[in-house]
Amino acid sequence: MRKTILTFTGLIIGILSLIANVSVALAAPGDVMWTQASNPSAYGDWANAVAVDGSGVYIVGEDEYPGSGNARWRIEKRSLSTGSTIWTQTSNPSAYWDGAWGVAVDGSGVYIVGEDEYPGSGNARWRIEKRSLTTGSLIWSQASNPSAYDDWAWGVAVDGSGVYIVGEDEYPGSGNARWRIEKRSLSTGSIIWTKTSNPSAYWDEAWGVAVDGSGVYIVGEDEYPGLGNARWRIENRSLTTGSLIWSQASNPSAYNDKAKAVAVDGSGVYIVGHDQYPGSGNNRWRMEKRSLTDGSSIWIQSSNPSAYKDTARSVAVDGSGVFIVGEDEYPGSGNARWRMEKRNLSTGSNLWTRTSNPSAYEDDAWGVATDGTGVYIVGSDSYPGLYNERWRIEKRAP
Repeated sequence: MRKTILTFTGLIIGILSLIANVSVALAAPGDVMWTQASNPSAYGDWANAVAVDGSGVYIVGEDEYPGSGNARWRIEKRSLSTGSTIWTQTSNPSAYWDGAWGVAVDGSGVYIVGEDEYPGSGNARWRIEKRSLTTGSLIWSQASNPSAYDDWAWGVAVDGSGVYIVGEDEYPGSGNARWRIEKRSLSTGSIIWTKTSNPSAYWDEAWGVAVDGSGVYIVGEDEYPGLGNARWRIENRSLTTGSLIWSQASNPSAYNDKAKAVAVDGSGVYIVGHDQYPGSGNNRWRMEKRSLTDGSSIWIQSSNPSAYKDTARSVAVDGSGVFIVGEDEYPGSGNARWRMEKRNLSTGSNLWTRTSNPSAYEDDAWGVATDGTGVYIVGSDSYPGLYNERWRIEKRAP
C-alpha cells in the first residue's frame, strides 16, 4: 500500500512539473507569467531590488505604513510559481526615512542593504542585515555611520568568502560624497576590509556590485570632469584585500551620465545606466559589455524611446542573454512606464522589448533577477493614484 501511495505521489509531482514546463514553453519570450502588487500605505511604497533562489523570490524596498515621511524597510519572499507571499518582514529603526536598496541570497541567508536615519534626520547611516531564508527572521544586523551627513548603501553581492556592499559616505564633507566599498563576514557581518575613493570634490556614488572568482566589480559615477558633468566609473577590485585591479571611465555627454547596475558572467562585465548624449534632460538607456581582464569595451548599445528621461536601472545575465529593466517616458513627460529588454550576449543587439504602463503617472521598474524558469522584475506603479505608489512584481518568460 505504501509503495502504491509513493508511486501515485511521484506521478502527481511529475504531472505538476510537466504542466509548469509546458506553461513556460507556451509563453512567448517577454510575456507575463504572473503579476502581484501590494499597497501597504496610502503614501509611497517602492520595491527596489530582487534576488532569486530555488525556494523563492526575495524583494526589498520600503513602505510608508508608519506614516508619510516615515518609510520603513520591507522584505518579502514570494512563490516562484505564483508570486504569492511566503513571508513578509519589516523594520523601522527611525522616525524618518529608512530604505532598503539591495538584496543578495546564498544558501545560508538573505542579505539586505540600505540606510536608516537612527542617528537623526539628515544623518543617514549604512544598514546591513542577514535574514533567514525560511522565515525572514533576523540573523544579524550591522550599521556604520562614517559622517555626520547622509551615508547610503546601495548594492550588495555575495560569494563563499563574504558579503560585498557598495555606496557612498560624506566623510570628506557635506556635498562631497565618495565611493565606499566594504567586505563583511557571512557569519557575523563584521568588517573584513573597507575601501574608499573620492575622484572629485563633488558627488561620487557607487551604485552596483557583482562578484566572480577573479574580483569585485563596482559601478557608479564620479564628477571628476566637473560639477553637473558626472561620468560612468567602473572598477574591479581584489576579493581578498579590496585593492584596485583596474578602473575605467566614460563620459558620453557634457551632462550627468550615471552607471546604475552591473552583472558578470564568464565572458564579460555588463553595465547599464543612462547618458545624456541626446541633450540635457533627455536621458537615454546605455548598456556596455567590458572585458573581465582590463575593462576595455567589448560592445556599447543605447536606446532613446522618448525626448524625456529614460533610465536603465538593473541588469541580470544568464546563458541566453542579458536582461535590462528600467523606465521610459514614451507616453509623455511625467508618465514613465516600465521597460524590459533582453539583449544578445555577444553583440548587445536587441532580442525582445516589453513595456507596461499601469497608470497615467510614474511607473518605475527598479530590479531584475533571473533563473531557469523566468525573469523577475520589481518596482512600483501609481495605479492607486498620484503619490500613492504601490509595489509591483512580475514574472516574465525569458
